[in-house]
Amino acid sequence: MAEIIMPKMGDAMTEGKVVRWYKKAGDAVKKGEPVLEIETDKVNLDLEAEQDGTVGEIAADEGQMVPVGGRLATILGAGEKAPSPEPQRRATDKKDSVKHTTGEYAEAIETKGPRKDKSAPPETTAAARPPHSTEERQRSSPLARKMARELGVDLKGVQGSGPQGRIVAKDVLHGGQALMPARVAEDQTIPLSAMRRTIAKRLAESIGPIPHFFLTADYDVTNLVSLRSQIEEKTSINDFIVRAVALALGKHPNVNASWGEEAITQHGEIHVGVAVSTPEGLITPVVRNADQKTVLQIAQEVRALAEKAKNRKLVPNEYQGSTFTISNLGAWGIEDFTAIINPPNVAILAVGAAEARAVVVERQIVVRDRMKVTMSCDHRVVDGAAGADFLKTLRELVEHPVRLIL
Repeated sequence: MAEIIMPKMGDAMTEGKVVRWYKKAGDAVKKGEPVLEIETDKVNLDLEAEQDGTVGEIAADEGQMVPVGGRLATILGAGEKAPSPEPQRRATDKKDSVKHTTGEYAEAIETKGPRKDKSAPPETTAAARPPHSTEERQRSSPLARKMARELGVDLKGVQGSGPQGRIVAKDVLHGGQALMPARVAEDQTIPLSAMRRTIAKRLAESIGPIPHFFLTADYDVTNLVSLRSQIEEKTSINDFIVRAVALALGKHPNVNASWGEEAITQHGEIHVGVAVSTPEGLITPVVRNADQKTVLQIAQEVRALAEKAKNRKLVPNEYQGSTFTISNLGAWGIEDFTAIINPPNVAILAVGAAEARAVVVERQIVVRDRMKVTMSCDHRVVDGAAGADFLKTLRELVEHPVRLIL
């Protein structure tokens, strides 16, 4: 007998959610065939059978959260039988007990006061039903009554247009609108997804314990916008920013770092996380060794990772291990904002929209493309001067973008 258990898909993962079962107990499966889909804090993936056989026990329902290492199902090999589930036997015994008790209660009721119809329960006897006069039934059609219930319309105030004043469906639609009470908007409860739980946990770990401070710079991106328009391949301003950040990090290892309780780690490799919006929240796919890749390579990789992120198909190596993070809301028209550090990174860059603005250059008012960036820094590692030096290097790269394509 083989078991399918909830896998650990990352250091921070403690539980996963059963999304759907492809198989049910008793179904035949082959090795490598998907048995169920699970949802982790970052991705959705299928879990497969590790041997040929038959699905034995289904240990978790759809929608249920299961801890890492928890059993999800068993696969029975040839000749193996599933043990009899004790909880089900107890449930059956309970049902029998309920039936027996109900029978005794019904018998006692009959002994105390015989009913005309012994096959019907007491609450459904004719004597217990509210009387309906023929006149009431004739006043409204069954469809009109159904519509009135669904729309919350009191038929007493509706004028019927049918035979003998009978209320029909159109009377409810037309005449009932004036009588319809104002609808009260109902609250909607949305269960937390594994991703949303993790986002909440990570933010609490960041904004509270990490002493943030913020540095804002305003860059002239006129040359960058022009250069991008001359490149035939599909690129974005953000692809150039990723490349520029990666090169700047190479000159500022104190920013390409992580905080630890015993030591600060300055990373030898540069892995840039790029925040991507999904229906369930933000996730940060990682462009690994971004300083060694061209703008075009970065553009292709970011698009592929973003597509996988939105379909929850990323694997852990594609969203873990960043050494710096970029969050860009320029596409939404946001001019500037602050972002929360993505631990264990010690900084994150919030990138605003590139837009044409009237500015003063050499004491003349001219129109230039400008873009604001704000870096959130972990003050335990990055001091104000160190953060300012990094943004100065980044300015040189962004404002002289030819360096980014050499």
